[in-house]
Amino acid sequence: MNSTVVSIALALSSMMGFGVADFFTKIILSKAPPIRTALISQAIGTLLFLGAALYFDFGVPSNSILFLTLISGILSAIALCSYYIALSIEKASIVAPIFACLNVVAVVLSISILRESLSILQLSLILCVLAGILLVAFERSTNPSNKLGVLLALLAALLAGGNAIIQKLIASGAHFLMSFTLTRFFMLGFMFTILLTVGERHDSKSSTSYRNIGFLGLLDVTSFFAWYLGLRFGLVAIVTPIANSSPVLTVILAHLFLKERIGWSQRVGIVAILVGIITLAAISQ
Repeated sequence: MNSTVVSIALALSSMMGFGVADFFTKIILSKAPPIRTALISQAIGTLLFLGAALYFDFGVPSNSILFLTLISGILSAIALCSYYIALSIEKASIVAPIFACLNVVAVVLSISILRESLSILQLSLILCVLAGILLVAFERSTNPSNKLGVLLALLAALLAGGNAIIQKLIASGAHFLMSFTLTRFFMLGFMFTILLTVGERHDSKSSTSYRNIGFLGLLDVTSFFAWYLGLRFGLVAIVTPIANSSPVLTVILAHLFLKERIGWSQRVGIVAILVGIITLAAISQ
């Protein structure tokens, strides 16, 4: 099995994890403050990888990689906090398509900075996946009601798209598991700083259980790691759009469990994503 197939398989795993996590996040944020939820869930999820890094990949990365883990951690913290706040104050059907633009940012930067080369067929399939993501996320009858939510979602998309390039560089170095763990710890430190700066209040009447937050953290961090590991084996321009096509699963879950309607454009988007991913995998054999 070649590295491209492995990277696509990891990206698919990440996509499924993100899809469930986003669905679960929306439910949790109706009862819990966003930044505090992000901090606690990510801290719980990171503990799993701390143990794995110490046991399987104990070592100190180079100074250049350490610097990149610091930058990546800061970008991750701002992006995740922005995304969680946006989800808590704006409709998911507004936040999702804006955040999905991180794929466009990542693809453009991967081609211009990393000089990744794609065939016409690969580029066409990636564009098919991107178009499908937007069709799945957009609702024709939905209009933004909170400008702050829109701006925060846009900020999260820009930072996450740029961070994908940095994560690719980190994943390509030695001690990639330890580097990933250090990135998460830098992220947690900066998220704690954000929490102290914002001064988010905790309302005990609208809290959710640590078990639910812990499950979210394990699922979310594991999905991030699958995306990160996929970047180690494959191209950013291929792995990132697949990993972040998660709205397709979120929409399906919302339809099944929350009885939300799936519009015709979303159905077309789901088909476009599936066709793009399956064909990408097939031509990479």
